[in-house]
Amino acid sequence: MKVSRRALLGGAAAAAGASVLTRSPRAQAQTRSTTADVVVVGAGYAGLATAWQLQKAGLNVVVLEARDRVGGRVWSIDLKGGGWLDLGGQWLGATQDRFAALIQEMGCETYPTPNFGDTLYRGVTSSGYYRVKADGSNWESVPGSDLIDAADEQLSAMVDQIDPNAPWQHPQAAVWDGITFGQWLDQNVPDANARRFLIASVSYACASPQEISMLQLLFIIRACGGLAMLDGFEGAAQQDRIIGGAQVVAKRLADRLGSRIQFKQPVRKIRWSDRGVTVFTDQQAIAAKSVVIAVPPTLAGSIEYEPSLPTDRAQITQRWPQGCVIKVGMVFEEPFWRKDGLSGASIDYGSLVGETADSSTPPEYSKQGILTGFVYAETARQVLRLSASDRRQQLLASLQGRFGDRILKPVFYQEMNWAMQPWTKGCYAGYLAPGATYLFKSTVRDPVGPLHWAGTETASQWPTFIDGAIRSGERAAQAILSQR
Repeated sequence: MKVSRRALLGGAAAAAGASVLTRSPRAQAQTRSTTADVVVVGAGYAGLATAWQLQKAGLNVVVLEARDRVGGRVWSIDLKGGGWLDLGGQWLGATQDRFAALIQEMGCETYPTPNFGDTLYRGVTSSGYYRVKADGSNWESVPGSDLIDAADEQLSAMVDQIDPNAPWQHPQAAVWDGITFGQWLDQNVPDANARRFLIASVSYACASPQEISMLQLLFIIRACGGLAMLDGFEGAAQQDRIIGGAQVVAKRLADRLGSRIQFKQPVRKIRWSDRGVTVFTDQQAIAAKSVVIAVPPTLAGSIEYEPSLPTDRAQITQRWPQGCVIKVGMVFEEPFWRKDGLSGASIDYGSLVGETADSSTPPEYSKQGILTGFVYAETARQVLRLSASDRRQQLLASLQGRFGDRILKPVFYQEMNWAMQPWTKGCYAGYLAPGATYLFKSTVRDPVGPLHWAGTETASQWPTFIDGAIRSGERAAQAILSQR
């Protein structure tokens, strides 16, 4: 079993920009009215992919984005001294063909994710850290690894039975959607430390085990190709990174779309009928034949719809919370962990920072070392109650046992808590609450008249990743084009 390198945050995910607010459009008068063939709500990767496909087909598209930038849950910043830091989704993996195709189309380049040296794991049945080679060949040297392997085998056997396009059709769907991951662990993994290890390593939804159902977790794993695909480097989900940061692809795509993207335009209301839609912001009303709502589900649910949406669609967004994770970027003068033969990757189920990964750029861009840490779910909520200075001190101290005293003095430190971003509300993505996958079935992506839904949460392949967001946007675009 290899350590997860999930994109944040959204691997990483994920990947749709948000453009909604709860305030009613009646609060401000409309100042102008325009028309378009299609309005796209959100300029994250889902919305950009939708607009790009529709523009290439010759349609008049308007993209409304609440932020002053594109990329949604993907945001890259330049670092002093060279290189860049991805505050959100950052990885490109094997079989993520739609993201790879877009990278090539936009003229961007990738490089192999740094993976030099050994990964550190906290022992399951004994204390201390244990080094595992990059190929995992000595994984059995970790005390208690057999307990993890047995649980992984059980999980994988269940995952393999799931149809990612219709997980609700499994004969045990109602049962598996009625129990949480935490309940399953209690029933199937008797060792407490093994349960904690699995919670830390199977953190794809950034949800506490009491929050997510087994069916929803099994679907996410199956739709991303299985545990080995999610957790690995070469030939797996964390294989590559993008020169300049993951947002550079979105920026170049935005350049192609040009003035079709309108910033600081949160959507307040959508009036719809079989004849088309009118989309309202504070400044304008845009009449169109169709609208694609490419934002996190919880935000899509806070738009005012007139008339109201069908019951299932209105209800499902009330059962679709966003994950909670803090992504911590730590920049050092050099990747000092490599001198000790370490890869920078680690899993410590008992630590505040449960997982780390080497996010350094190629040396021709910067000699600095970048270590990324992840604080998940309930642990994230706990440390967010601390002051910023206390939280930084405690998070860095939690890594000292793995990487030594040098970890305490980064030259640059950056936390990203996407739950506090009003146009995101959490990362990597949204996950359906227990019972919702079975009860609401394909409502997660079914169009409602001229209303179409996109976003990485709606993808049936690579959900929670950037690739899933792109696939969802292309699916929505194709649905609109097929009706013309």
